[in-house]
Amino acid sequence: MTQPPPLTNEQKLELRELEPKLRRAARFGDFKSAKKISTEIQVLLRTTGHTTRLLQAKNWLYECALEAGEYSFAERGFIGTKKLASPATRLYLEATALLAICYLRRNKLNLAKPLVAEALDRVKNIKSDAKRRQFHSRFINRLEEECVLAGLHSDSPIQLPVEEAQQLAIEFVTNNKSEGELLIELGRSLPKESLHLAQEVREVFNRRLPAPDRKALPPPISEDSAEELGTRSKSALKRVVWRALCDPDSELYKEWTQGVKAFYDKKVIMSALAASCVAASLAPSAVVLGALVALALRFGAALFCEKFQPSSLMIEKSDRNES
Repeated sequence: MTQPPPLTNEQKLELRELEPKLRRAARFGDFKSAKKISTEIQVLLRTTGHTTRLLQAKNWLYECALEAGEYSFAERGFIGTKKLASPATRLYLEATALLAICYLRRNKLNLAKPLVAEALDRVKNIKSDAKRRQFHSRFINRLEEECVLAGLHSDSPIQLPVEEAQQLAIEFVTNNKSEGELLIELGRSLPKESLHLAQEVREVFNRRLPAPDRKALPPPISEDSAEELGTRSKSALKRVVWRALCDPDSELYKEWTQGVKAFYDKKVIMSALAASCVAASLAPSAVVLGALVALALRFGAALFCEKFQPSSLMIEKSDRNES
């Protein structure tokens, strides 16, 4: 394949502005903004043949669609990347892994499992043992997080127990529950379906990986420790929680950081979380909602948003050289 010409200085300057904006839109599930920005990147790169850089941007758009609940768009996009990218590339690996996650989010384990297996086979192309095991660890963590969310998924109209959850949040805060105690509450409330899905995904890993790589994986989700289970539940739910509460441009976040008393009186946190869960077709229990609100109030805006910021499988710009 013919190599495209080097990026011009003008292209580099525009990409330094557009790509971070696209990643930010993906983090917040701002699908409308992500589509607009990716179109600008497409106009910038397509004429000069920088297909790989363009496909990378498209993957950010598709991940944004995944986080925004635009699952059909995300599926078509990741499938398209797999058709256009070389199977030996990190780009192909990311699209395969994220397509598996997309299917898990929709509780389609039968479609997700072969993609997980394919992604694990493609990870062998990473020559560095340390980097390969790092990807394995991040991938299994993300998949198990998605199993937690899949266990909370509901296809029926969702009516969340907001009033009961609000009362529980008040009790947790009034009784000064520690972070560990709140995580135990989360762990005890995790649906059995989440555990079963996570066990099936772990079995795929165990069948595909050599013993040294299996040993490097984080421990599996288990009922043995409610606090550890709660920690994993928190890691999964932060994808919904963080987007609901931590957009620095939102009025909600501004009131929270400024300590506006009305912010707490209006039950804004609970309302925002409930709305985000409904939008994501998640039906958490009153205990889960109450514990999440109590964690948010316990940490405060700055620390909560730092601790709860979700990670991505996608490559950051700093991880690759500019071409």
